[in-house]
Amino acid sequence: MDLVEKPNIVIIVSDAMRAQNLQPYGYNLETTPFLNKFSREGVLFENAYATVDQTDPSFTTILSGRYPLVHGITRHGPDVTREHVDIFYATGTRLLQEFLQKQGYTTIAIDWLSRWHKKGFTIYGSALELKGSLSKIWFSKAVSLTTKILIRASSWRTYKSLYKLFSKIGYCYDKSALCVFDVAWNYIKRVRKPFFMLIHLWDTHTPLNDIPLFLVKKFYSGECSETVHEMALRIKNREWRRLVLKYHLKGIKCVDEVEPRYNAAIRHVDTLIKEFIEALKELKIFENTLVIITGDHGDNLIRNNIFIGHGGLFQRVLRIPLVIVGPSIPSNKRIKTPVQHIDIVPTILDIVGVKPKGYYFDGKSLLELLETGNPLCDYVFAVSSTAPKRYALISDYYKLVYSPSIRDAMDKYGGIWFQDVVELYNLRTDNDDRINLVDDLPDIAKELENRLKQIVNRLVKIRLKLMITHRVHIGSKKSG
Repeated sequence: MDLVEKPNIVIIVSDAMRAQNLQPYGYNLETTPFLNKFSREGVLFENAYATVDQTDPSFTTILSGRYPLVHGITRHGPDVTREHVDIFYATGTRLLQEFLQKQGYTTIAIDWLSRWHKKGFTIYGSALELKGSLSKIWFSKAVSLTTKILIRASSWRTYKSLYKLFSKIGYCYDKSALCVFDVAWNYIKRVRKPFFMLIHLWDTHTPLNDIPLFLVKKFYSGECSETVHEMALRIKNREWRRLVLKYHLKGIKCVDEVEPRYNAAIRHVDTLIKEFIEALKELKIFENTLVIITGDHGDNLIRNNIFIGHGGLFQRVLRIPLVIVGPSIPSNKRIKTPVQHIDIVPTILDIVGVKPKGYYFDGKSLLELLETGNPLCDYVFAVSSTAPKRYALISDYYKLVYSPSIRDAMDKYGGIWFQDVVELYNLRTDNDDRINLVDDLPDIAKELENRLKQIVNRLVKIRLKLMITHRVHIGSKKSG
């Protein structure tokens, strides 16, 4: 494939966006009218899964095609240690943008994580950083005040008009999809083609207090059966209670308001994705652009009458949307076969025509699944980033969640993200992890436990082998 024929690639990751609240996944509220239609232009994967429950390890998997146990990043944020990062580099893990850069791609990421994810990007930064020096005059108080004015706009037209006005004098809230897509579009118009762009959206992640109120009103009728502070009294762990009130549910008065605000955030993102895709079509580059829309993980929101966010290996957290539209992708296709984030990089490289010799991926190209209908893998595997040792295995509609001990299952907030040390669910009848069948089906539980242990051991061995191989490779390079 010649350089001019290579497709542009856009990956849009909406943070904490779970599949179950999207219309094409069966949701009965109008949260994603555009995605509902757009997904018919390509392929919608009905059972797409994250490999982990938090952002840093999930993004590393999305961009590497490797499980967290292989690339080494199994924690998030301040819980990522120097050892985790050392393992990542020691395994020789390469990211999608590094492969594409060697193929002549301009690689761009609008993202604020600014960690190992940034290697291989020609242009990298948050929307605020990439918008330019003028936006630096907007100190946090000014941004906060302007955002409060924006969210009180009475309509979408007014909201966009106010943003355009404030944007001219430097306003940019870098975790607002409006600003992110604005920056994305400005780069797309002027960068050399082909390009790869990673767009990381934050609107669907808590706190959900910056969503336009005219959208919130579409989903929230104003009822208040319980206040957030009343709910928080049931949270036993003092630190988690503090975080919920100070950060996650900041600005929200009633528990009844949480999911409506989440739905409004999804609708907000859906509307802006629509405008972005329409702009690509107007510029006449959409026909040669591969668009992938997903979430890095989902969110539990309120579970068992308290807010627990997106930790844990619940279906609400692991099952994420995955829509792919573009060159080499058939239209109007829905795939029931389970797939995972590990399959994204091999798929893109397959479309681009890149076959890294001797390089190890956990995932496989989804083109193979689309062509043959045969499953790429007969199980789904995930690891928790919130507990020392906690894993999930899904096979034949049964889901096992396992830890070797209570200590291994316990998260730092006192166990809000697990229900039992070993859990077994029948996803055909219980897709919300409610009825633990371990005692009812001990043989199935034991069979899945043995298989899960084999997978964990195999992935750890692969990681060690990669570390040794990479060390030898680096050593031979130096000696040469």
